[in-house]
Amino acid sequence: MRVAAAMVVRNERPYLGNCLRHLIDNGIDFYIIDNASTDETRALLAADPFRRALIGVETYPFDGAFDWKGLVQVRERAAGRLDADWVLFVSADEMMHSYRAGERLCDAIARIGREGWDAIDFNEFVFLPIERDYAPDAQGFPDLRHYYFFEPHKPRLMRARRADLPVSHVEAAGHFFAGEFKLAPETFALRHYIVRNQDHAYRKYQERVFKADELSAGWHANRHQQERTAFAFPDTRLLHRLGHPADRALDRARPHDKHYWQW
Repeated sequence: MRVAAAMVVRNERPYLGNCLRHLIDNGIDFYIIDNASTDETRALLAADPFRRALIGVETYPFDGAFDWKGLVQVRERAAGRLDADWVLFVSADEMMHSYRAGERLCDAIARIGREGWDAIDFNEFVFLPIERDYAPDAQGFPDLRHYYFFEPHKPRLMRARRADLPVSHVEAAGHFFAGEFKLAPETFALRHYIVRNQDHAYRKYQERVFKADELSAGWHANRHQQERTAFAFPDTRLLHRLGHPADRALDRARPHDKHYWQW
């Protein structure tokens, strides 16, 4: 069974090597929608081992604002063209896995498919670079230990589905599928490396320009017009801590319904 990832990126080179290597190690090829990156994204995609797993790449223009709706739409169209049994939707600052030790993501998705389910929901764990900065081009999971379980609602993030499933990801901003399908009762883990260091945390959403129509629709509300000082990292006593980066025993106690800068 073939699983293919559809991704949208813009100037994500610090994250991209880790994310794509994780997909390759987990038996997953990928298709890239490049939102007119000006960094070394294209050079990375042309290098081994990434070019061997690259299904294709296309450019989506950038007009100065974060066009999430347009990006989700073009990603949805790209997913419909992929020669795959299952499609995975992943961002460059994310890594995904099941909770079973040693199980590759492609094998976990195949297992869910054999059980007769159409889609998979993911639990979001937000990792913060408190002890050290996020390291590009690392081996395995980035060595970040402190995290919190972000779950404002259930289900949280539907990010994998059968490729032939007639559903849409657009209406719910890439969070849920709209349509009829059977959602697996088993959830997988999504590690979200939301910022690379404290300075990046201060800059990321302060510098981003959001589309007016998306703000009017209620999108990005937890990121738009936040005070810069709110993005200072929280006390580690409010966070969970992994003993080892590869540990899959992520703690789902004390779920947060807001991100740390809103605590």
